[in-house]
Amino acid sequence: MDTQQRFRGHAIAAGVLFIIATAFLFVGEAFYKPGLTPPDVLAKAAGAKSQITIGLLIEFTCVLAIPLIAIVLYPILRQVSAVLAIGYVAFRLFEGALFASMEIDKMLVLSLSENLSAHPSADMATLEVLAQSLTGGGPLVGTTGSFYNLVFVIGMLMLNWMLWQSRLVPRWISAWGLISAVVLGSVAILVLFAPIPDTLAIVLIAPLAVQEMVFALWLIIKGFDPDALIKIEGT
Repeated sequence: MDTQQRFRGHAIAAGVLFIIATAFLFVGEAFYKPGLTPPDVLAKAAGAKSQITIGLLIEFTCVLAIPLIAIVLYPILRQVSAVLAIGYVAFRLFEGALFASMEIDKMLVLSLSENLSAHPSADMATLEVLAQSLTGGGPLVGTTGSFYNLVFVIGMLMLNWMLWQSRLVPRWISAWGLISAVVLGSVAILVLFAPIPDTLAIVLIAPLAVQEMVFALWLIIKGFDPDALIKIEGT
């Protein structure tokens, strides 16, 4: 079996996992977001329990897919840089753990909404503030928050730098990923000091999501460059 065929399964698996990690995020959010959007989060959550639960179960697949991407790619990437390959696995595991904690926070909002009716004397205003904090959406918390996005960006910089060095995929893909990651990282830092309009944020962030899908499809359809694989195995 030649080098390209040995790693063909890794490329396909990584591509599929990238698609799952991105697409299921949006699908799951479409289910639960209407029931977890301010104002009156607790009241909305109480009336949309099934819809929110389905959305969170769909999105939970992202928690599994995120670290699996790095694990599947590790046998190839470690031949480019063992340190960066381990770092990439570590940051994607950390990212997955952060994602899991966010899912737990949303489940806690469901629990709060269910228990509220049993405690009519509870401070509704305080609980509503707590619920809105748990559902994210601010500059610090949630998948749109700076901390999560900086962890994500560091992982993507590691990955795309290794791809750039090794030429395992065309350099325009890895360059696109590097530039987009730097832009997202800059947005994640700037939003801590000044608000950024949602439209502008989407315009700046969208290229990285598109790059991930292009990269995923390239891995599934074309795989890694055979000459690059032979080169890194010979080093």
